[in-house]
Amino acid sequence: MKDKLLFVGLVFALLLNITPLFSKDLKLLQNITGDYAMQNVMERNCLSLNGEWDVMVDPSMLGEKKKWWKIRTPKNNHDFLELKYEGNYRLKVPGDWNHQYPEFFYYRGNMWYKRNFTYKVESGRRLFLHFGAVSQHCSVYLNGEPIGKHEGGYTPFQIEVTGKIKTGKNYLIVRVDNCVTEKTIPALQFDWCNYGGITRDVNLVSVPETYIRDYFVQLCQDDEKHLQVHIRLDGPSCAGRNVTLSIPEAGFKKNITTDASGIASAVFKSKFELWSPENPKLYEVNISTASDTVADRIGFRTVRVQGEDILLNGKPVFLSGINIHEEIASVRRRACTPADARYLLGEAKSLGCNFVRLAHYPQNEYMVRLAEEMGFLMWEEIPVWQNISLNDLDVRRRGETMLNEMISRDKNRCGIIIWSVSNETFPSAKGRLEALVCFVNTVRNHDNTRLVSSALHGAKAVKDGDRYVMRLDDPLIEHLDVVGNNKYMGWYEPFPCDGKNLHWEIGLGKPLIMSEFGAEAVYGNDIDTLSVNSWSETYMEWVYKEDIKSFSNARNLRGTSPWILFDFLSPGRSNSLYQNGWNLKGLISPEGNRKKAWYIMHDYYGK
Repeated sequence: MKDKLLFVGLVFALLLNITPLFSKDLKLLQNITGDYAMQNVMERNCLSLNGEWDVMVDPSMLGEKKKWWKIRTPKNNHDFLELKYEGNYRLKVPGDWNHQYPEFFYYRGNMWYKRNFTYKVESGRRLFLHFGAVSQHCSVYLNGEPIGKHEGGYTPFQIEVTGKIKTGKNYLIVRVDNCVTEKTIPALQFDWCNYGGITRDVNLVSVPETYIRDYFVQLCQDDEKHLQVHIRLDGPSCAGRNVTLSIPEAGFKKNITTDASGIASAVFKSKFELWSPENPKLYEVNISTASDTVADRIGFRTVRVQGEDILLNGKPVFLSGINIHEEIASVRRRACTPADARYLLGEAKSLGCNFVRLAHYPQNEYMVRLAEEMGFLMWEEIPVWQNISLNDLDVRRRGETMLNEMISRDKNRCGIIIWSVSNETFPSAKGRLEALVCFVNTVRNHDNTRLVSSALHGAKAVKDGDRYVMRLDDPLIEHLDVVGNNKYMGWYEPFPCDGKNLHWEIGLGKPLIMSEFGAEAVYGNDIDTLSVNSWSETYMEWVYKEDIKSFSNARNLRGTSPWILFDFLSPGRSNSLYQNGWNLKGLISPEGNRKKAWYIMHDYYGK
């Protein structure tokens, strides 16, 4: 009897032009119910809380003990108050504190932010404080009461404040710290500037009592003829609600009904113009209920691995890439605006790239959305980097949360084709393989439409007759769709031979991306020498030429991404004559000058 009912259901669904969800699609439902920030805040009813905030520095970490979040006025002339934010430092939000005052450049510790605002509460509406990111960790207080906390400096979070916001004057206080430990992500050791502050947009978001919290609208894995849709409502009346999905340009309009938990899911037959770097087509997608409407611009494409090829829309693609940090090097600050994103991506486009690796953390949503509009394929990752305590269960929990927060925000951005779980972790580290396999499974359970990778390192050159072969024995490889390889031949170790005689046999049977390679040079240092200690553009150029020679000997190479677009701040860099707190591997100097190696990559991508 059950088999007959299932058959009737299948036939009925096909007659309605709807394909039922199968088990692989049901995995997505496990994560759409997670407590992540709402999709697409940019298109919601928002009061921006960006601007100048009053701040107090707390190097002694006494602010929590002294309750710096509770503001009161003196009762009389003898009621002594020591707490006052106004009158000294003010910081721009979004932005880091490091570049706004010289005395904060290397500051690591607590910073307390305060913002006054007025608001008129509307009945029948829910209110959420939404933070694009706070670096690294924070506690949030509203009108003198604690309302929430967040760990991790690169992903969004929200706190419901319905009933806590008053009509009239309100004040918001955020304690921020950029402290790292062995159990944070990133951990104690990492190779970039540890910017602190409220580094992305802050919004007070107003939504109906039952609102569209989450949605996932993408083509099914390797199936451009079917669209999978998962929509989650949140509120007291989320069950049994009609949800309309429309894509006017494609003449597409469908109605689906939410289940008892407020989730509406279906797979529809569809036909769209496919997104690609050559044709970054985006459609206006509207999702609506009787009480709420959200609009987004979404592209449709398929991506999968076939043997050693990466197939985009069923055709092999080579990833001509570059690594990018979220930094404007010329003014030594975190990139945080649409203009910043356009500047960085414009330089990547000039280089001839169709692919960017967003290193080493989820970057600003402005960056991701603009990259998609400009036709860039993307690799996005979490900052699990080198020496990190992956054997610790709390670290694993934080990593899984960060992965889910990243994917939840960007899962509708078709330009992202690779989620990466780590960078340069050591295979011998205790618990490393178990933890990273767990991360890989977390990614696949949340999003089955993209590829999973990790940037590995530690490859060794082995003599094989009259040639040398680079090999890497890492058990994580078998769990990845695409293998990323970081190797700085000619810099941290010499080339064992001429580049034309150097062969790569890493991850054979799977696509390989040279996810990092290069050397350092001071722009304008044109000493004509091949000494690694010259820090010259001449030497850096030679390294790139040898790298490219060797890449022709990598049969499964399907992408390259040199390190990095711009020189960037890294206080741990210790050559006081040349580096002085900078990593100088950029193809472009902080001031925007192109080094000789830039032209080598530009020509390589042009061919």
